[in-house]
Amino acid sequence: MILTVTLNTALDITYRVRELRPHASHRVDEMTERPGGKGLNVARVLAALGHEVTVTGFVGGVTGRALRDGLARTPEVVDALVPVSGSTRRTIAVADTTTGDTTQLNEPGPQITPAEWAGFQ
Repeated sequence: MILTVTLNTALDITYRVRELRPHASHRVDEMTERPGGKGLNVARVLAALGHEVTVTGFVGGVTGRALRDGLARTPEVVDALVPVSGSTRRTIAVADTTTGDTTQLNEPGPQITPAEWAGFQ
């Protein structure tokens, strides 16, 4: 078994638009949402290669529940995330399907209290 640690988990949201133009309104052609953060991304790849992976790190709030729901649908990934009082961050990617360019917006992660850190350890 492999353990990955993601201290700043994220819910990765990707919007695909035909052409991203500054200062304009856009219709989203497609939207995807999945658990993210470096360690969770590595875990997903390892699981796809047939390895059993356990993930740990911090998760909280409504975004954290959505992240955990996504993990539950990922075969071979065991959720050992530690709940915190703050909200898990979101990362928003807007992909321009005409050019292939992507614009990324990364929210800050939750503040971890000393008690939450001690619980993780």
